Amino acid sequence: MTWDGSGRGGHQTYVLQWLESLRRCGHEVLYHDVIGPTLAVPDDVKPWLERGPVALLSPNGDARFGLDASHVERFAATADAVVSLGATYSIDLEPWLAEIRPRILVDQDPGFTHVWSSGRDPLTVFGDHDVYFTVGANIGTARSDSPTCGIAWEHTWNPVCLDWWDPAAPVLRDRFTTVASLWGQDYQIFRGRTWGPKAEQLRAFHRLPALAGEGLEIAVEDASDAATAELAAQGWTVVPASQVAGSVSTYREYVNGSLAEFAAVKGLYVGTHSGWFSDRSACYLAAGRPVVLETTGFEDVLPTGWGLIAVTTLDDAVEAVKDVRGDHRRHARAARALAEEVFDGNIVVKRLLATAGVD
Repeated sequence: MTWDGSGRGGHQTYVLQWLESLRRCGHEVLYHDVIGPTLAVPDDVKPWLERGPVALLSPNGDARFGLDASHVERFAATADAVVSLGATYSIDLEPWLAEIRPRILVDQDPGFTHVWSSGRDPLTVFGDHDVYFTVGANIGTARSDSPTCGIAWEHTWNPVCLDWWDPAAPVLRDRFTTVASLWGQDYQIFRGRTWGPKAEQLRAFHRLPALAGEGLEIAVEDASDAATAELAAQGWTVVPASQVAGSVSTYREYVNGSLAEFAAVKGLYVGTHSGWFSDRSACYLAAGRPVVLETTGFEDVLPTGWGLIAVTTLDDAVEAVKDVRGDHRRHARAARALAEEVFDGNIVVKRLLATAGVD
């Protein structure tokens, strides 16, 4: 995966929770990535990265942060496995990875990567791995007609570190919130229908604040002035993500301080019925903040109704938002309980490594 130090606290938190969960399961973990000259490691992230070996290198192999390439090669010589967080978009491995077994992929974009792989060698998207996991719980099952690309898919979730999220934290924003990249993916055609980015899916819910009589806030990374104005005109509170979730610490404060989450999702997650579930929404659950999320099919495998509600239409969302407000305490307890049962990093990582045959 690609490290993003450009003020995306949610993305950074996602990386750190994987690293911390692996470490808490008793593994020494080297985090390696190649970053460009404009990216930097934020100060509040450095202590978390420095808990174990880390090597963020420039494209020519120079150390940008942490170990240099020679140290990476020495570490890899005795490594028990390599885990790729996201499709690698290349068949060719870096030489130091070639002898490590097993090589494990955790695909983060179910539906998108599978459609992109159709009609081509899937290894050019997913890379050459021994075990292939996806966070799309329905991929490779009868519940989804997404292409499988000839790969036997295993399933996992993105982990959370439960103690990073505080159900007892005061609600500082008495409203539903979320953090979103509205234009993060291109339009895709699947089964004769065009599916758009999150901004297009969100249009179906524009009237939600007025119809539910509820405040909703969206922290956006990339909204145009027109898109921001359109949301604001419908009663949404729109804030720049860089202000409220631009670092790991502010992101955690934002989630912990929210009443609940409401979020639309990218179109192809819906169109393929992939079962994708957001790493961000898992953080809300861990914080004891109920989640109302547009359906992707995750409700096929996750318990919903209390703490987590899947919605398809505007009417569904209105009912769900009112329901959460009406009994927030019970929804909050159920949200945390679901995180403890399903998304706890100790559970997620141990199951993934056991499936891959790693002690």
